[in-house]
Amino acid sequence: MKLLVLIVAVSLGLQASPAQAADTIEAHYEVAGPWTVATADAPGYKLYYPADLGAGGVVHPIVTWGNGTNAVPGQYPGLLNQLASWGFAVVASTDTTTGTGSEMIAAAQYLIARNADAASVFHGKLDVTKVGAVGHSQGAGGAVNTATKSGGLIDTVVPIALPAPVWVSAGDSFSVSQLTCPVLFAGGSGDVLISPNSALQAYYDQVPGAAAKALLKGAGHNTIQGTGGGFLGYVTAWLMYQLQGDTYARGAFAGTSPELNTNAGWQNQTEKNLP
Repeated sequence: MKLLVLIVAVSLGLQASPAQAADTIEAHYEVAGPWTVATADAPGYKLYYPADLGAGGVVHPIVTWGNGTNAVPGQYPGLLNQLASWGFAVVASTDTTTGTGSEMIAAAQYLIARNADAASVFHGKLDVTKVGAVGHSQGAGGAVNTATKSGGLIDTVVPIALPAPVWVSAGDSFSVSQLTCPVLFAGGSGDVLISPNSALQAYYDQVPGAAAKALLKGAGHNTIQGTGGGFLGYVTAWLMYQLQGDTYARGAFAGTSPELNTNAGWQNQTEKNLP
């Protein structure tokens, strides 16, 4: 299958606040990474990935993305381009309902298949043993379902603005208690109706293994759209830690004094069982 490829320059233009400037891990990962980004369209998917795939013998972890209700990948350019600039191959379903997780599982499997396809630009360039599921709102629940329903395919989950149970339809129901991979619950302090701290804390408490949770001060339910706002630094750092073994990024969440816990731009931070 031929892909229409567009090479894009990633310039997020984010400026750190004084509080962020003191938090060097967040500041490091909130700007674009070292890889120039390419995008491509395939039936049912939007792809974001390093233009020079495999340069220096690198193999790229996969991130499967889930949109919020009635949203499409084009509404999340900041985050999706950001992740590709840090060496991830991102596959985003164009489906506007991703809560079941089936769309995100199929998307991950699509990229895994391209890695084995000699005619694909991804051939032999992906690390199919390192796959993350990331999503927003309904897609956040889809990310949890992707992890719990894919037979061990997913290595880490980042649900952003995961809705409280009252907002989740029966068909999109998920169980965080079944997660067996590390999870970062990211939310906003201003998201008091759909994804309040009380709901995120309850989800965090139900996770039997490794987990972290934090709320970005002043962020609303849809702050992750557009530029990605203040979420970029720690979402990127988490995936670098979990999928690329980045020990510097690990310091944001684990160790004797995780940076996240002392960052004045965040609140309700907590972690458990992180390696």
